[in-house]
Amino acid sequence: MSRAYRITVKESETRNLKAGDEICTELEILEILPPEDMATLLKEELKKRGFEEQDDGTMTRKDGELTVKIDPCTGEVSVKAETEETINQEVKREATGFNDVGPNEKNLREKVKDQLKQDLDKKFDQEQSRLQGKATEALEKHLQELQPEISEVVNQVTRDALKQKAQQMGTVKEISEDPESGSLTIKVEV
Repeated sequence: MSRAYRITVKESETRNLKAGDEICTELEILEILPPEDMATLLKEELKKRGFEEQDDGTMTRKDGELTVKIDPCTGEVSVKAETEETINQEVKREATGFNDVGPNEKNLREKVKDQLKQDLDKKFDQEQSRLQGKATEALEKHLQELQPEISEVVNQVTRDALKQKAQQMGTVKEISEDPESGSLTIKVEV
């Protein structure tokens, strides 16, 4: 006569999960002045808005878990969202074995542990997907907030470049700006 026995196996694991998303684009800045002068104007305007110059010449600003990076020389803009969480998962399984038929208790325990590892991996994969979705959502939200600011930067750099170009062409007699419409009128005596 066989004897039945029941075993319960628990596994828990903690993992540090990271997820990120990034989007790149380029600023559309008119080349009114030589490229190095346009880059200088862009750099100055970005500094006014909280960007810091890096060793490689790029300008970056951290907005929480998001990083905005702009290369003033090429106009390349990179917005990166990164998120990180420490996740703890626990799984539990029960199994029944018979002492005269099938595997002994040790083999049964090993089999259940393998199944638990697979269960843990599935749970962590789900958490990784959730975290990835969170990073993507944060990036999309931040892009909506950032787009008007980037447009303002480009417009301001263009206005400053036009003013400098006018000064190079002759004597500036009058400058009138309409902030509402964005129009700029410069009268130059050549």
